[in-house]
Amino acid sequence: MGEHAGKAFYRATRLRPGDELPRRKLPTAKVYATPIETVVLPPPRSEGGAPVWRVLRRVRPDPPVSGMTLTLADLSQVLSPLAARKEGRGYPSAGGAYPLEVYVAAQRLQDTFAGTYHYAVKNHQLEQTALGFDAGAWREALLGMELVEAASVLVVFTAVPERSEAVYGLRGYRYALIEAGYAVGAVMMAATALGLAAYPAETFYDEQVSRLLALPEGEHPVVVLLLGR
Repeated sequence: MGEHAGKAFYRATRLRPGDELPRRKLPTAKVYATPIETVVLPPPRSEGGAPVWRVLRRVRPDPPVSGMTLTLADLSQVLSPLAARKEGRGYPSAGGAYPLEVYVAAQRLQDTFAGTYHYAVKNHQLEQTALGFDAGAWREALLGMELVEAASVLVVFTAVPERSEAVYGLRGYRYALIEAGYAVGAVMMAATALGLAAYPAETFYDEQVSRLLALPEGEHPVVVLLLGR
């Protein structure tokens, strides 16, 4: 029987005294040259909202149940921690490699066609990459999760570990997964502050999710966040 992949991964990415991490040029985030449609999100609010400590007490996996339409303003606010800013983004990234990409599979989103959208961090906007939302296919990909029908949108976090590997070698794979936790936590906190339900699904059929998003080789789904009310 072959070696356990997880144990091999952690052993390969351990650091020991005397080890050095490669430092190379930082790669750039994904940009779609010819999206089907571009959706400009409203500017997110930078003031007001619920006090942070009260919000933190309420953050939990909360399944959507109403099947209501999500507003663009709410989605804009939820995604705002991921947006590029002068000092980076709203979550830490080892070496500034930012190996994460984010997609929105929109089922019921205000003034927006159902479909798959890539979140462009530099312009804080959605770039449509595919038409339509196949609830059955998404439910199957998430191991029969019935919450899919009640969700307004699915926010899918993917990783391109090679971006971190370019800076830190094999240990970059570990950093990419840690970074996903930072980003998902920030988005869940923003959703909670708005009174939205956010439920993270970490268990899914990887190849099916990759096909639904048309991910290229080397980009892997990490977490699917079901968002709604």
